[in-house]
Amino acid sequence: MNARRTAAGQALAAMMLCSFAAGAGLSGLPAWIPGAFAWLAGLLMLRDLTRFQATQAALMSAIGLLGIGYAASHGNWSWWTTLRDGNHSLLAMLAAVSFLRPVTATGPKDEVLPRGRRAVLETLAATHLFGAVINISAPVLVGERITGPGGMTPLQAKTVSRAFVAASMWSPFFIAMALILHYVPAARLPVISGIGFTTSAALMAYCAWTLPRDPAAGEFTGYPLHWQALWAPLLLSACVLSGHALLPAVPVLVLIEGAAFGVVLGVLLLRRPREATGVLGEHVRERLPDMRGEVAMFLGAAVMTAGISTAVGMTGVMLAPAGFGILTAAALLAALIVLAVIGVHPVVSISVLASLWPFAQYNGNLLGAVFLLAWGLGLVISPFSGTSLVFQGRFGLRTIDLLRWNLPYAGVGYVIGVAVMALYALW
Repeated sequence: MNARRTAAGQALAAMMLCSFAAGAGLSGLPAWIPGAFAWLAGLLMLRDLTRFQATQAALMSAIGLLGIGYAASHGNWSWWTTLRDGNHSLLAMLAAVSFLRPVTATGPKDEVLPRGRRAVLETLAATHLFGAVINISAPVLVGERITGPGGMTPLQAKTVSRAFVAASMWSPFFIAMALILHYVPAARLPVISGIGFTTSAALMAYCAWTLPRDPAAGEFTGYPLHWQALWAPLLLSACVLSGHALLPAVPVLVLIEGAAFGVVLGVLLLRRPREATGVLGEHVRERLPDMRGEVAMFLGAAVMTAGISTAVGMTGVMLAPAGFGILTAAALLAALIVLAVIGVHPVVSISVLASLWPFAQYNGNLLGAVFLLAWGLGLVISPFSGTSLVFQGRFGLRTIDLLRWNLPYAGVGYVIGVAVMALYALW
């Protein structure tokens, strides 16, 4: 098993490097090589998937294979490129961002943790900013630090889950942003990130007002707000936005990969030059194979997208609205949130819509904003999201409780999100 995990990690590392080199125009590698490494990693990780992950990937693949079979039986092979690529650009970005964990400190382990209402605010800010860079690792690290012998309290769960998922509305280092920029190329990163950031900031202000007034806030044990949780989000976001302004022809996903891995390499060479090779090697062997869930999901999404888009294109059926304004945006946002709650992950929803709707004909910024907000509001209440499963598996919380605790918050977020999009549409 260890040899297989190591091989899977090496395949993902090779995929990441090849995908970056090809996207940045640094090599003449054939287009199929990064995708081949992605599929190789997926096959090596297949036995390690949980039942839920395997079922989800199998269902997406089955739907896609039906469409592929239909297209192939009529002599249409246009699906091959999408299938071959295996969403390697998305997976490469995730792999690059995962390297941030070894160089992003969380403070000394023996530090006395803050308590009380002020600690709620510190935990909100630290989790949000830390999560903006290292993704799902953030609630795990924060939760393990603040959870006492009696387990995570409802107030701690609400604080950490809301602060973390809200970061997906604007951070370029989340799967959400990568997926949207991949499927909606007309979306502009500064615009959709600005819409998401405005909504996220309003929601964090709502949490900062309501959560410290919880009856349990006086006994709240929180996470200290450190500079270590601030420098990485600020530096990386500045690198990506600056790179996008200076090199508009370079795909944003490639900029994210380069910024994340470049910062990691620079920090290691400055702080721990003798250990740099060992730290990177250990991450490839031990941490990259933990991406098996994301790898299975995106490979399954590639199969599904390839099959549905080709089959629908052959039929000539157009199951899409003629235009995309604020009313359509509000209705789609509500539908995506409901779908997330009943178990349809936004990856699946967005992939299916990309196969059915002519995204290029719509306002890409408004459509991208809907997808970002749906991710940030749907997954904080979905019993089947990765965030909920982490809280269930790591901290023993019931996913139905997270839904109950965060449902009013999601309702407030929906109203704020629609208002922000309406202001953008008017502007």
